Amino acid sequence: MKKSSKIPFSFLFASALICIAGVLLAVFTSHVEENPYSDVQKAAAQRMYEAEQYLKEALLEQGIEIEAEDLNKTGLLGPEFTELTSTPGNVDAKRTALDPNFAAAMVGYYYKAGLRKGDVVAIGTSGSFPGLLIAAVTAATEMELDTRIIASCGSSMHGATRPDFNIFDILFLLEEGGFGKFDLLAVSPGGSNDEGGSVLEDILYFGTKELARQLCLDTGKPVLQYEDMADNIMARLELYGRDVDLFVNVGGASPNCGTSSYTLNFPQGLVTDPPTIPTTPYRGLNYEYAARGVPVLNLLNVKLLSQENGIAYDSVPLTSPGEGGAYYSTEYNTFFIAVAVVLALSVLVSGVVVQKRKEGDA
Repeated sequence: MKKSSKIPFSFLFASALICIAGVLLAVFTSHVEENPYSDVQKAAAQRMYEAEQYLKEALLEQGIEIEAEDLNKTGLLGPEFTELTSTPGNVDAKRTALDPNFAAAMVGYYYKAGLRKGDVVAIGTSGSFPGLLIAAVTAATEMELDTRIIASCGSSMHGATRPDFNIFDILFLLEEGGFGKFDLLAVSPGGSNDEGGSVLEDILYFGTKELARQLCLDTGKPVLQYEDMADNIMARLELYGRDVDLFVNVGGASPNCGTSSYTLNFPQGLVTDPPTIPTTPYRGLNYEYAARGVPVLNLLNVKLLSQENGIAYDSVPLTSPGEGGAYYSTEYNTFFIAVAVVLALSVLVSGVVVQKRKEGDA
């Protein structure tokens, strides 16, 4: 049997060095450029900043105290445990999500998803991350997107956990103050199976499911509550309509994230190339829209999202609008990489030729 020719180690080593050199040259000659839509990003960040000030004033007017853990005194960090606390949550993530530069990050995601004025963005949110919801709404408003929202009042710890200043109140105040333009299509109790209820039900609080439902009824909006999660998911799809250009999930509401074992497999940030899509009817709206070829913006892991957008994590004080890396992108000189690949392949081919000659002379 004829032996296959092996490339001499020296040629493999030289080829690897050339590739590494090409990558290093591309990195060292890279340059940072301001995004072409940075003006829109800055305007959105300023809108979010002013919205948070407006919300804080409204909260203080109601005589609600600012939590000790709210190191930046935003007023938008809720208590750890209340009748609306449905799951655990990290206080540092909740503080970080209130950075106004997240609105700039949302503008970046929207542009990368191909959205332009008049396009439809469907937002599904729990009360867990008021900051991320404010960012998503103010960015969409700044870009004049057709924004449709379905909100749940359940929240993880330190989110919009106050029954007297819940996520519905925040949305109505955003609209009242002119900071957000959207259509609140429907509301739901949130929590386990979207039925409402605190994690401390029958321990510290009683009747929390009933309270969540009443808060929903008080909005005057249609209330979504189904025994079967598949029906809940399908009802939301119908409400959003068939012309959705981007689905945004804020937090971990069951109908949005799903209740199957595949929930945690869905990536964070902007997802245009989803993982394997399960066929279970409980896969959630993230997967439902991905299966339909609609981009999904999954906003849950604040640490990852802040790193991706150059936003300081748990900064005290919060960074000002216009600061951070969300407004810039790094451009690499791909010429050096292309040249390195060509040279490396040439070296490998030469190695094969040399080896064949040696075998021929043997």
